[in-house]
Amino acid sequence: MKAADIIIKTENVKKRYKTGDEVLWALKGIDLEIPRGEFLSIMGPSGSGKSTFFNQIGALDVPTEGRVLFEGQSVFDMSESQQAWFRCNRIGYIFQTFNLVQVMSALQNVVLPMVFQGTPKEEADRRGTAILERVGLGHRLHNKPFELSGGQQQRIAVARALANTPSVILADEPTGNLDTKTGSEIIELLKELNARDGVTVVCSTHDPKMLRSSDRICWMLDGRLDKISSQAEFSLAAMKQDEQGRGRGTSR
Repeated sequence: MKAADIIIKTENVKKRYKTGDEVLWALKGIDLEIPRGEFLSIMGPSGSGKSTFFNQIGALDVPTEGRVLFEGQSVFDMSESQQAWFRCNRIGYIFQTFNLVQVMSALQNVVLPMVFQGTPKEEADRRGTAILERVGLGHRLHNKPFELSGGQQQRIAVARALANTPSVILADEPTGNLDTKTGSEIIELLKELNARDGVTVVCSTHDPKMLRSSDRICWMLDGRLDKISSQAEFSLAAMKQDEQGRGRGTSR
């Protein structure tokens, strides 16, 4: 694969935390290439390091060792102002707890990144309205988050992530606080953005439904990248597991 086709690359990324005399290596050297336009899921048990790795990719935390490159440029070699511009313009973030401003309307939450970007209010409101209509909330522009369901709040979070037309959407457990039906709707929305707009989507998740929608699945264990499965490999393994389960049921 050509270097130009890789949008994010991590090189030997390590993260160490120190509490008193105790040292914990949350990440023990992660090498990963993420192609432009991929839908990638990062899977692993609690404590595996997936959330820590997610934060390194999104420039939300600085690795102890190693490099994170975005389109070939080392993110943490950027100045603070360059990093702020990068986070505002190139990455869209979606969080499990939505992270919406409760005193602001849906529209105000969505246009907030545009305000930081310096977009004129009239244009920001126009774009924000169009994005909320796209995610099915054109009729909820002026409702505040506490007036909406969890699924509607997550749709606002998705809309906010799209505010500045990012190249990458990073979603941390985007279905974690949603019921099964609503979670499936959010997955379909992310998949549509990925397929129609070519946005690279990286999800940290426990949700099997998310895995079935992914191009690849990265399995993390004890701060390391344990294995990477393609969608075909994951589907084949799931099918074999189902067949074995049916076989055990028949034998009884």
